[in-house]
Amino acid sequence: MREISPFLFLIPLSATLGLFLALRGSSPLYLLILVFFLFFCFIQRSFIKKRIIFITIPFIIYYLNGCLAWNQPLTAYEEGIQSIFGVVQAMPIIDGDTMSLRLKTNLSEVIQVQAFLYERGDQDRLKQLELGDACMITGNLTSPLPSTNFGQFDYQSYLKEQTIFWILRPNREGIQCKKTEGNLFLGLQRWRQAQIRKVEQHVHPEFSGIMNALLFGDRSSIDGDVMEAYQRLGVIHLLAVSGMHVGMIVTMLFYTLLRVGLIRERTIDVLLVILPFYIVIAGAAPSVIRAAIMAMVILICLRLKTRVSPLTGISIVYLSYLFMKPLALFHLGFQLSFLISFGLIISAPIIQKRYVTRFSQLLAVTLLSQCLSFPLLLLHTFELTLLAIPLNLIYIPFITLFVLPLTLISFFLSFSVPYAFNYPLLLLEFVFPFIHQILKICADVRFTSIVVGKPSMILVFAYYLCVFFGCLMWEKGMRGWWKKPIAVLSLVVTIQLVLPYTDPRTKVTMIDVGQGDSILIELPHRKSIYLIDVGGTISFSNEEWRNRIRPFEVGTDIVVPALKATGISRIDKLILTHGHMDHIGGAEALLKTVTVKEVYYGQGSVDGEFERELLTNFARHKTNIKFVKEGESWKDGGATFFILSPNGTEQNLNDRSIVLYMEIEGLSFLFTGDLEESGERRIISNYPNLKVDVLKAGHHGSRTSTTEAFLTLLNPKIVLISAGRNNRFGHPHPEVIERLEEREMVILRTDIFGAIELKFKNKKIKVKTAIEQ
Repeated sequence: MREISPFLFLIPLSATLGLFLALRGSSPLYLLILVFFLFFCFIQRSFIKKRIIFITIPFIIYYLNGCLAWNQPLTAYEEGIQSIFGVVQAMPIIDGDTMSLRLKTNLSEVIQVQAFLYERGDQDRLKQLELGDACMITGNLTSPLPSTNFGQFDYQSYLKEQTIFWILRPNREGIQCKKTEGNLFLGLQRWRQAQIRKVEQHVHPEFSGIMNALLFGDRSSIDGDVMEAYQRLGVIHLLAVSGMHVGMIVTMLFYTLLRVGLIRERTIDVLLVILPFYIVIAGAAPSVIRAAIMAMVILICLRLKTRVSPLTGISIVYLSYLFMKPLALFHLGFQLSFLISFGLIISAPIIQKRYVTRFSQLLAVTLLSQCLSFPLLLLHTFELTLLAIPLNLIYIPFITLFVLPLTLISFFLSFSVPYAFNYPLLLLEFVFPFIHQILKICADVRFTSIVVGKPSMILVFAYYLCVFFGCLMWEKGMRGWWKKPIAVLSLVVTIQLVLPYTDPRTKVTMIDVGQGDSILIELPHRKSIYLIDVGGTISFSNEEWRNRIRPFEVGTDIVVPALKATGISRIDKLILTHGHMDHIGGAEALLKTVTVKEVYYGQGSVDGEFERELLTNFARHKTNIKFVKEGESWKDGGATFFILSPNGTEQNLNDRSIVLYMEIEGLSFLFTGDLEESGERRIISNYPNLKVDVLKAGHHGSRTSTTEAFLTLLNPKIVLISAGRNNRFGHPHPEVIERLEEREMVILRTDIFGAIELKFKNKKIKVKTAIEQ
């Protein structure tokens, strides 16, 4: 058995390396992993000479399969306004005034549809859409944007890995659909959709999303704050249908069918028929497919009265899934599901032998699962959750022994018992508001997590080497086995935390916040971190039906993740240039996750209700608030800063913007907020000899800013413009662009390049953009 296990594990690993080479190509890190793999193969002398061919064959087969999948024709469509006919492939998701669905066209291509709903009637009408409905949709077909900020989720790659290359945004009244007849498979999907809608309508909102997640693998109706709490605390995996759910359902059905009189063999046959249908009902996520097929393999072995090792079973499932869907290799759910399953199966004999009590076994399984998953999760969350293990020790038994059984029972009772008498459901509805309140409180406590930033792939590999080393030490079972692995892991974490502080360069990053401003300044060796403005989301309607479960908010969805991706959890100075929402609206999100030592606000009256509330909240968090005006200056980290405006008497809020001049490494920068022409004239008058190397154009490049006289005075080499794509204001104005082009200035715009990073030392500037041109 000791010979078979490593051999079986090396086959899927070999296949993975071959597939990855085909889909992503070679790299220094890939070659390093390949060397480690070959080294591990050759030290297994007991089988290497006889079976090396069986390791080589999967590599070749999956390499060729990956090449075939990647080189297939991409699309038959072109960008622009058009009408496309197809059938609804995935359940439409309606969230307030937005609707998204996937359309399989008559050319057998899948297109992502994203619609804005103009009236309440649109929402009611589109809620009637079902899977399989035939639709003619007229709208603008566009290519999805790549990631527009560093470290941000890449939606374009996510869709491409599912062979989706277009987003269709329908015109008003551009969606015309009709019902169609369906087959058994479509009938199951429609039944699933109907049950999800039924749960949303009749179950308390605090529990309906959880119920749909546990039963049908659908998390679209879980409140945004609740979902964020589950993710930050490391218990989100318990809301995914996986082996625990499948095992419980199979066990319940097995003993129920035996009780009603079926013999053992017929019971197994019935379960083998039911499980494929359950895959569809539970959403067909990778974790569902893996768990269900594994259950089927076990049932077949029981039916044939034969034995197959769990490692053999999981290897067959993994290789089959990956052969049919090669691009699934890059799905986080697929990676975590199979990685943890392989790890637990290989470790199961040791856990069962070494740990006797249920709690000790649960602790071992939880610890191993967290160790296997955290390097991958770091790539997406950028922080280490300190409460993950204790919360899992509490929450896993709670979900397994209490919530999941009662959820299943309450769901089946709902078909025959009135809601008022469905006591299991009433109990869950009573309990979960308290559970979610506790989770949100835990998630908001800052010391429960450590922001470490997005690790490089080299660091991810180093983390997995630490995990592998820890597993080897644990397997030996020596006293104090955990000391060396923890020491090595702590060293790698420390390296990641310290790396930014070793960089001697100054870094200025204009974050892409759409129509707004947010500029991050990191002084050499991160001696200080400044953030100028935080963007903001402007709401134009208060109609209740438009409210979304997970509303987009610039601070929460863009600025905070951008800070976390770079490992920033502390800001020395937050400079809020003026009180418009597109500059300060995202600041509230910082209060939850980032320590702000000092806030600079322009001298003058604070008239806006949001401004007053925001500054009050910062004061409650012990943040020093300083009102600044023209003439103030300070030095920090080798840089000199001057406030050139406001003087405190301005009536126009834009002209009250804080204008900050920075000089460092022989280079000068001017950050102007929303300064307009009258404010620029005052600066020209007060500072007639002012010159800068880099100018942040005022008011997003509007016509009333960045005037001829201002440019003549400053004569910048580089001009930064922060503006939203296709914004309704027409920013930046063509006249402004023309002025800059006439002077042959380098123009860097967020609406074209996404986030823009300037790194410089000794007067040499290196420009990096999120969207490469």
